[in-house]
Amino acid sequence: MTLVRALPTALDGHHVLVVPRGTDVRALAAAWYPHVAWEREPVAAVAASRPTGARFRGIAVAETAAVDGLLRLDDDTALVGPFAVDGPETGTGAGAVDVYGLQARPGPAATAADRRATQWMTAAARRSAGMVASANRQRSLVPDPDARPDLTLWSAEPMTAADAVALVRPALSGARLAPSDVPHAYGSGPQPFALTATYEYDGAVTIRLDRGTQPPALAAVDWREHGPWAYRVAWEPLEPAELDVEDPSPLHVIARQRVSPAIARATAALWRAVGGTVLDAGAFVVASDDLRTRATRP
Repeated sequence: MTLVRALPTALDGHHVLVVPRGTDVRALAAAWYPHVAWEREPVAAVAASRPTGARFRGIAVAETAAVDGLLRLDDDTALVGPFAVDGPETGTGAGAVDVYGLQARPGPAATAADRRATQWMTAAARRSAGMVASANRQRSLVPDPDARPDLTLWSAEPMTAADAVALVRPALSGARLAPSDVPHAYGSGPQPFALTATYEYDGAVTIRLDRGTQPPALAAVDWREHGPWAYRVAWEPLEPAELDVEDPSPLHVIARQRVSPAIARATAALWRAVGGTVLDAGAFVVASDDLRTRATRP
């Protein structure tokens, strides 16, 4: 791939994240890392200029050298960059991209931290229409942004199972309650539930309500806009293994295209009823306009 050959030599031996120019990589990192911060702010290079004309009276712009930023993800990992790469063929569909390299501190925790960081890099590339490249440059990946249509609504308001079935059936025909494996988990209060809509060729869409630990992405959202109740709307294809394949079969892709708008419509119906904040399968916030686009996608 053209872009892999054009990556900065300063990042040789590092896993690399490539995103469209100007992408807020800190915001992407904050969805997974609660204490992410710039340890060293990046500074773009500015060339010296000599103004002309009497009205400038000798005012000039001083030359500034570029400074690569260092974005601390956690105690063991950080991103260095951005490095700018320009060109008509960057491998991501964008003409100009920013490139970041992963740095990992040596130590017993390095392997686990490196694995989590590379998982985040893949999710960030999927979210931003970017690319990841392995440290040895033998593998590069432009993740399909539509690969995982699952959505989760985090709300302060739990809904009864009967109300949820009636609400989502216009989007998920045939939806019905599924047996719960945690009966009366919270005493006499609201209870977890699961409901499923099954389709002969497209697999099943399942909605589960439970209480869970809120992901870091919600820390940046007003506390009044989310809560501890998670409405998880997930697709279960006929061949679940294809969810982890970047080049799935045409039948899998067709089924995904049919169920994805239904998942978004069901999530939107729940959101209108109980409020909250929607996250995608990569744990990134989905804005209301984006949810509407997903729901109306042909």
